[in-house]
Amino acid sequence: MKSLKWVGLGAVILAIGAAMLTALNMGETSPVFVTGTITVPEEMRGDAAGIETLFVIINDEANPMPMPFGAMKERMPIDLSQPIPFFVTKESLRMMNPDAAPPQQMRVKVRIDKDGTAGVDQPGDLTAIVEHVSFGTKDLKITINHRVP
Repeated sequence: MKSLKWVGLGAVILAIGAAMLTALNMGETSPVFVTGTITVPEEMRGDAAGIETLFVIINDEANPMPMPFGAMKERMPIDLSQPIPFFVTKESLRMMNPDAAPPQQMRVKVRIDKDGTAGVDQPGDLTAIVEHVSFGTKDLKITINHRVP
């Protein structure tokens, strides 16, 4: 009889442990839209000096509307001699329509934004665009290549 109690107790403990592990693994993990680095070429670093705002803007290539899927705003580092890492997830992205499904093919635009506000490019902003980026791409390399006149 005593051994039957121990077997029952052991089964209950195993069931509780399995339930706890399942509960811990049930948390929603945020998918990565895209990660990578942004390089500011030496010849453009003077134009970028003192600018404090960096936007990473995601457009759904399947959507013909010019409105972006979402954007992420970051603070610019002071040292521009090193690539700037970026990591876009559902939590870091301000989405225009939070209920929309993530785009499978994206256009990723980076803007070093002189006035620090969202919207269209303004004179003095520095930009770069990479098209045909698959959802979940890691280690995307973007080089700033345009100064808005």
